[in-house]
Amino acid sequence: MKKTFLIIFMALAATFTQAQTKKKAKPDNICEPTTYVYASLGGGMHNLCYDLGSFGSKGIGLGGMFTGGLTHFFTDNFGASAGIMLNYTNTSAKLTGIESIENAVDEESKTYTHRTYFNDLKESQNIFSLGIPVGAYYQHEIGKKFKVTGGVGVVVSFALSGNYKTKSGNLETRGYYPEYKLELKGMPQHHEYTAQDFNGYFELKPSISPYLQVGAAYCLTKEWSATAGLYFAYGVNSVAKAQKSYVYNPDCMSADAYQNPTYNGVCSSSTVDKMHTISAGVMVGVAYNIGNIFEHKKKPTEKPIQINPITIPDSALVANVDDSELNIIEPEPFSAVEPVSDDNQPVDTQVVVIDVKKELSLNGFNMQFAFNDSTAILNTRYQNYLNQIAEDMKENPEKIIMITGHTCDIGSYEANYKVALRRAGFAKQQLMERGISADRIVTQSKAYLEPLVPNTSEDNRKINRRIEFKYIK
Repeated sequence: MKKTFLIIFMALAATFTQAQTKKKAKPDNICEPTTYVYASLGGGMHNLCYDLGSFGSKGIGLGGMFTGGLTHFFTDNFGASAGIMLNYTNTSAKLTGIESIENAVDEESKTYTHRTYFNDLKESQNIFSLGIPVGAYYQHEIGKKFKVTGGVGVVVSFALSGNYKTKSGNLETRGYYPEYKLELKGMPQHHEYTAQDFNGYFELKPSISPYLQVGAAYCLTKEWSATAGLYFAYGVNSVAKAQKSYVYNPDCMSADAYQNPTYNGVCSSSTVDKMHTISAGVMVGVAYNIGNIFEHKKKPTEKPIQINPITIPDSALVANVDDSELNIIEPEPFSAVEPVSDDNQPVDTQVVVIDVKKELSLNGFNMQFAFNDSTAILNTRYQNYLNQIAEDMKENPEKIIMITGHTCDIGSYEANYKVALRRAGFAKQQLMERGISADRIVTQSKAYLEPLVPNTSEDNRKINRRIEFKYIK
């Protein structure tokens, strides 16, 4: 059964961590491939499960935990987590049975049966352990700030300390002589007495506990989130490390051996042969988004695009657009741009395809941009297209046009967003120079989020580097 459970869990974990998608996350999507540092506190039932049979009964204990670590989401929804866990477990047992030791020897060297009566002796057991949780996680956005979360995994725990202490009740020792059918008690000379205050330490074996978590997260800021949820874990192996034969050993096997009676406790005795850990409760915490730790800036793998010299007609116009402002700039003569290194060259600024919607009765055309700036060459054909748009808007003064810039998928989102916005801004400037008011022109950037064709080749990427015009009113 244990082997089957582990196989199923490993298969689920592999499915979660390997399920990846090529979808690009939107900037306002709170579920995206990223990495979180998290910390949480939890509390509830933290217990040792064992059966005392007729020897007594076990109560339910309360405990708590602290967890911290990293969770990395490989996709918008699936990820993996690893960290550390400090766990406190409190369990109690009430002993009501009788423990017998045959062939005991009294002070007169006579054999008898030594009996220990446990009179509602309540023993409290406290365990501190250090765990290493590893698991697979899922998240799903249900609003602009909320997301539901869940995880399955395994915690490997090692006991740091285990101690016991009796809280109430007592134990009483007696001697039974079978040949006389006589039981003696309350006779100190026969080493019979009543005791109640005991404390000491015990050892536990490492435990392996599959766990399950479900909860939700609320995004306080772009980086910080508050988390809350429920957790459950159950140990699949016994942690009992019985070293002693008896809960209480009066050291009664010889006439002169009564010098060192010892209370060993439930967890160190053979009374319990199997002992499992279990915990369930509520947890709250925080998570901090540190960004995708596996993300590296992409660099073009294709060979540099060779741009043949262009013959510029007399009517050519060169325009420059500032990154932050879209003011009209006086035309300047076009001049060749010196090549720049790959480190300084902006991403995706070579070729743009402008797709004009059918309602404008225009076809698409290619616009070339020089390296490392927002300079474009407008020949007569390009100017005619822009002139036709401007004339149409002058004839229909109620119209408002939206210009959307697009890029291919090479480079980071931030870099492509700026490139696409500058392209849209360049087209806006051209329309403004043709007499269209700025308040009738809306610009936006989609970066690489809305490709016309898959970015699987350089030819396709050229198609995706474009500007789109669309009337929105």
